Formats: sequence, C-alpha cells, structure tokens
Amino acid sequence: MKRILVIAFLICMVSFTAFSADFEKMEYPVVLTSGGQSDEVNTVIYLLEEVGLPFDYCDILSQEELAAGVGLAGAEDGQGKHVTVLSEEPEGTKFETLWIALGASLKGMGASGLSVDDEVKRLNQLMDYAEENDMDILTFAIGGEIRRGLKGSPNEVMINTVANRSDLIVVTAETNQDDKFTEIAEENDIDFIEVETAFDLLDTIPEIFVEK
Repeated sequence: MKRILVIAFLICMVSFTAFSADFEKMEYPVVLTSGGQSDEVNTVIYLLEEVGLPFDYCDILSQEELAAGVGLAGAEDGQGKHVTVLSEEPEGTKFETLWIALGASLKGMGASGLSVDDEVKRLNQLMDYAEENDMDILTFAIGGEIRRGLKGSPNEVMINTVANRSDLIVVTAETNQDDKFTEIAEENDIDFIEVETAFDLLDTIPEIFVEK
C-alpha cells in the first residue's frame, strides 16, 4: 500500500526544472536511513529504485551497522526495523555516503521504539562516525509543508540536528518556503540543491553521484 501511495504522490505532481548550485559529487557505496521515521524515506527509496541507484537501507541504522559497511553486518527486518541491501560492492566495503531522509513522525518513532531524544542521539552518533571516517553526509528534506513545524516541533528538531552537519542538502521548494535550508547552507558553507517537486529528483539524483 505504501508503494502505491508513493507512486500516486509522485505522478500527481507537476514537474518543473530543477535549480541547483555547483557541488561536489557523492560516491558509492551509499547507505540510507530515516531522520525522524516518517514516510518520506519511502519516497526516497522509490526514487532510488526508479533511477537504478544501488544502496543499503535501514530506517533505524545504528552506528555499528554503519561501521560494518556494505551488508550492514547481516542486519535483518524485525519489529520496527526495515532493512534493504542493494549495494554492488563486496560485503564489508566502507560506505562513502550517509544519506538521511528528514521527516519526523511520532507514530513512526513509536513503532520503532524511539523517542525524539533517542532519534536525535542515533543521528548524532551516525554523523559523528561519518565525520570521523571521511564519509559524506547527504540530507534530503522533501516532505513539503507538512514536514515543517513550529520551533521545537519534532520536524524542526530533526532539521536542526542534521542539516548543519551535512555536506549536501537537497530540498523541495515547498519544504523550504521560509528559506531555512538556504540559510543553513549559506551559514555553514554547505552545498545546496532546491527542486520544485520530488518528481524532479528523478533527474537530479543521478547528477549527485559520480558515474559508476
């Protein structure tokens, strides 16, 4: 059902030309995780599958699984945990890009046994490891106005935790109506891409990565 909803969501959008600045391209292998346990990560997964970009995925990725490299140390689906392994490199190969799909859902975090504080701690541990091990951090915020909120809201907490530690931020115009992500990128000298809709990412995502 989620896949059907994601496809319908994208098909109903009107595509416009994407805006982007010059940026340093990301490298493989790639590991994807959620930043807040919302359904936005499912949209990202759909997009990656559509463009044929290989990746490993765990919604509640741990620092140990990140450190284990491709294959995520044999991690498997479980209660409140979803795992996909599609990377083409040998098992154990160091990840070069940590990809975080932002969007907070209290229901999603609850299903994974996480509080907002737990999720913040997990994301900081991942980013600490990424920074210490020369991995790029790619942040997507494509959920639109619904994935924003008042100061202190779970969505804003996730944004404030992750965005300013990124190497590249990618947003949709609706998610960035107040230019918050633009300002974060400018203040922290972070590469930045804004597209009109998530549908435009079908063209944009392949341009983010070096050719295999």
